[in-house]
Amino acid sequence: MSGPQLVPQRISPAQVTAIVLGLVLVAAGLVGFAVDTSWHTGSGLEHHKLLGLQVNGWHNVVHIASGLLLLIGAPSRKGSRMVLRLFAVAYIVVTIAGIAGGDDAFGFIPINTGDDVLHAVLALVALWAAALSKDRRDTLERDRVVVSEPEDDARVVGPGSGHVGGPRSITPRIDRRLPQKTHR
Repeated sequence: MSGPQLVPQRISPAQVTAIVLGLVLVAAGLVGFAVDTSWHTGSGLEHHKLLGLQVNGWHNVVHIASGLLLLIGAPSRKGSRMVLRLFAVAYIVVTIAGIAGGDDAFGFIPINTGDDVLHAVLALVALWAAALSKDRRDTLERDRVVVSEPEDDARVVGPGSGHVGGPRSITPRIDRRLPQKTHR
């Protein structure tokens, strides 16, 4: 170890969600290209169905791009929360556009009712995971570091750990041998 490092933290629900959704969306986009690669826009979009959901080349690109965005933010706790919120807002907008547009969103993404429901559910899951992953640790817990010492492999030290300038004292700081003070 090169010096003091922050204590490793567990992976957050936002990170897990970003990884899972990112991989699923990238895979769905790639499989979608095997089903339909048309790039038509406007009314009467050409499209095919993949598991009951409508896809075309533009829809596949949107899935791949949003999946990659989620995967880019996944390594960081803060980054995963940020990209999940951004993803949720984008998918809420797409859901509203799909409902308002009928058979398409923005004139180039074919959408049916199943797509609208899936987009709304994905947005809610992303918002839920981001909210669930809010950092609730206090400053003392967040700033603890691991310090390597020759006699000990590693010891957690820092604010709130009792290691401020030296090892913790074994003897109590208050001398309990003194007589108790009584009030008269």
